[in-house]
Parts: sequence; structure tokens; C-alpha cells
Amino acid sequence: MAAEIHLVRVFKAATGETPHRYLTRLRVEEAKRLLRGTDLALDRIAARCGFAGPGPLPAAFLRHTGARPSAYRNS
Repeated sequence: MAAEIHLVRVFKAATGETPHRYLTRLRVEEAKRLLRGTDLALDRIAARCGFAGPGPLPAAFLRHTGARPSAYRNS
């Protein structure tokens, strides 16, 4: 447990983000690319980006971008 806490501290010092937030941001960036460049359904995009299912993607997307995936795709 102490090693995990140390890793999170070192990672955050180096990147400015926790590992979880960093990974989620990368997943959302990939989702943005797929929303812009494909007509894949949201559940397929969620799976390709490593989200556990179609439910977590919209919440993470909204938190990171301020927009819902559907609104982002339509803009």
C-alpha cells in the first residue's frame, strides 16, 4: 500500500495529475477523436477507449470536456 501511495505522489508530481485522472483524460481524448472521425455507436467507442461499459463514458466525457458526447459529435 505504501508503494502505491508513493507511486501516485511521484506520478502526480511529474504529470500534475493522478494516474486515474491521466488515464481517463487519455480515454476521453480518444473518444473525442472517434466521435469526430467515425460514426461508431457510443457503446463501441466506450469499449474501444477502455471504459467498463457505455455508462461511464458520458459522465467522464462531460467532466473532462463540459459537453455530452452527442453534443460534441454534433458540433
